[in-house]
Amino acid sequence: MTDQAPRVAVVTGAARGIGAATAKRLAADGLPVAVLDLKEGDCQDTVDAITGAGGQALAVGCDVSQAGQVADAVAAVAERLGPPVVLVNNAGVTRDNMLFKMTDDDWDTVMGVHLRGAFQMTRAVQKYMVAQRYGRIVNLSSSSALGNRGQVNYSAAKAGLQGFTKTLAIELGPFGITANAV
Repeated sequence: MTDQAPRVAVVTGAARGIGAATAKRLAADGLPVAVLDLKEGDCQDTVDAITGAGGQALAVGCDVSQAGQVADAVAAVAERLGPPVVLVNNAGVTRDNMLFKMTDDDWDTVMGVHLRGAFQMTRAVQKYMVAQRYGRIVNLSSSSALGNRGQVNYSAAKAGLQGFTKTLAIELGPFGITANAV
């Protein structure tokens, strides 16, 4: 056992699905995990599963597309669990439609959650990572990044996440921070 505090993870979109499974796995590996989703109450099942298995977890309600909510959420995580140095940008939505039927709101919602959300979350946690000279960022992309009928917004967002990720690796790598897209 070392005197080093455990590394804290943040998983967005962790109330269910891939995000919940990721949060549980990180907790099983010994990391305290902040479980983020739109509504704090929606995170409770994931938190209960983690704490029931002996892990440490915190439910946090946060719209990742909103800078103020992200800043507040990350500050709460740092205060209650410790400085976050692992980030999984999993939050996502779909608003599928053919291009000629797609509304501005459908485009903006998907871009807001996937791209703006990943940007907001990464910008908020990177200061903790840089200070620790350690960080792990995982962004969830999709094979749809190469194009998928009826998903011009989703495809563009997932392709954007790949470019975002490669740029993060270049910018943050010198500080011991890795960035990958899966």
